[in-house]
Amino acid sequence: MEIISAVSKVRKGYGQASRCAPGSGRQNKISPFGTSSDGFLRQSFLPLFERGAGFPDKKTAEKSFFESLKVLKKAHNCADWEVHDKPYPYNILLAHHLAEQELCKSGQDIEFSIVQDDDRTVKLAGKTIYNTENTLYYIPILPLYRLLQDKRQKKSAELLLSVFTYLYHIAGIPYYREEYSALGYHYESIEDWFLEEWENDEKEELTTMRQELNRASYYGDIIFKKIYNTYYLNHFKHKIESFTLSDYFGQKCLEIAKKTFAIFEQYPNESIFRNTSKENFDEDDGIIRAQQYISFIADNQGILYDNIERAVNDEFNECSEMEQPVLLQVYDNENIPYKEGLDFEYKIFPLINDLCTLLNQIP
Repeated sequence: MEIISAVSKVRKGYGQASRCAPGSGRQNKISPFGTSSDGFLRQSFLPLFERGAGFPDKKTAEKSFFESLKVLKKAHNCADWEVHDKPYPYNILLAHHLAEQELCKSGQDIEFSIVQDDDRTVKLAGKTIYNTENTLYYIPILPLYRLLQDKRQKKSAELLLSVFTYLYHIAGIPYYREEYSALGYHYESIEDWFLEEWENDEKEELTTMRQELNRASYYGDIIFKKIYNTYYLNHFKHKIESFTLSDYFGQKCLEIAKKTFAIFEQYPNESIFRNTSKENFDEDDGIIRAQQYISFIADNQGILYDNIERAVNDEFNECSEMEQPVLLQVYDNENIPYKEGLDFEYKIFPLINDLCTLLNQIP
């Protein structure tokens, strides 16, 4: 299936971009001036419109727009809207408004526009965004290692190993012990700095730092070997079906595992970075790449983490752009619309949040 990664050779036409976000619906305000007349309530109001320069030809615009609208309706199973009895250009603006409302029901953050191509054809285009909100999606592995040492929680730990293996192999989340990972660079930089400082001053803080660096490398390699092997991914379903623990923590692990497996079944080959490089950035400005804020990490607490977090924030403060999951689509017969939008992203990012919350509950 072809996915439109950019609206190429398309410029904004007379329609203004609209935007809807999850939870954007509001209650209508109640007027303090008493009850309006029934005649007023029965009126239907068309979208406000101000004619601009270079207004598209009516026949050409209507033909191409309603062809585009037909593609959109088919892609999203939309009902027919009665707009053909409205005068031009209100018929187009009203159809755009109704289509926007329909797409907003998905709960995804969508900017919906009327665009005009170089050949003067008018089409609908959508830009769907998952806002990562400057969150560091860093998944700690040391809590999982500690859980593996508790024989009473062996089955819970194996469930989480299946989750980790999926996130590494299928979702494609980088591991900080890998040579070219963004976090791996920060660990190496901090270790080099530590070795220089250690030669000059054996402070208690540096002793703690050495211990945490050793744990990050030693236990990090142990967990990496476990998730690098696809055993726990291949037996994911069996681990869920054979799980019998009934304590609260075990049930939360089972809940996370079921959510992850459902995503794995629905999107067996999708990477978390599949839509993070879809926008054109100004190369003169620093760009925060998705691989820099999505990764496995040793731990999310302690002196070592504090130093890594500080280094990451300092690096990000030098940047003016940020990669986020974005899907751009033009609705026409030349391109196949991606019906699901960013459904995968709207599932996997909250899953990572839930997983990190659970890992932080491990003693």
